[in-house]
Amino acid sequence: MKKTLVLICFAILCVTGTARADIAMPNMIAGWNMSGVSGQPVSAPGTGSSDVTAYNMTRGAGLTIPSATNNAFNSSGWTASSNNYVQFGFNVASGYSANLSDLYFGTKASATGPTQLLVKTSLDNYAATIATINEDNAGGTYSNPDVSLSRLGAVTGDFYIRLYGSGATSSNGTARVSAYDPSGTYYYDSITGTVGQNVASTPIPAGVWLLGSGLAGLVGIKKKLVK
Repeated sequence: MKKTLVLICFAILCVTGTARADIAMPNMIAGWNMSGVSGQPVSAPGTGSSDVTAYNMTRGAGLTIPSATNNAFNSSGWTASSNNYVQFGFNVASGYSANLSDLYFGTKASATGPTQLLVKTSLDNYAATIATINEDNAGGTYSNPDVSLSRLGAVTGDFYIRLYGSGATSSNGTARVSAYDPSGTYYYDSITGTVGQNVASTPIPAGVWLLGSGLAGLVGIKKKLVK
């Protein structure tokens, strides 16, 4: 009887979402755990990795904090002409660089929220859109974008990603960043890749250059003598 009650309680917890726990994505260099996060905080903490320090997830000045939403970082005010973005990123330790692979995150917008999220990076001061995420405003279902970052090349120092909103019809419309959940498994919102130490080029000593020049001269002399 006790065992049955325990199983029933566990099932109820799973349905209500209070038993949810996000897990780290394989090859994650920086991530943001949405498990237990309310939509009301000013920021959501990040989790880094070896030689990488993750920065908090924050809102741009154009966004406002709506009512609480569990297990997500929620925002309204997406009709703002500028600064309507969610930002997150990391710092790579001096002497190291990160080769990025993918960006994984979950998202859902309300009926009057943004119809699209535009993914931009600090590498070009957020000029180019590297991916466009379409929102299901009518059905309100979650999407789980997987954005390739491999073409960005090696990243050093500070690196940020911004999700800009487009197409919102009301300032009260919301869009939330939530866990990545492609198949019933909740993952951190994650940036994946590899981090390695920069290899410094070793200068060739002046003596080696002189030796090379001398050998080249001898070869030239030999050719003249042969002729």
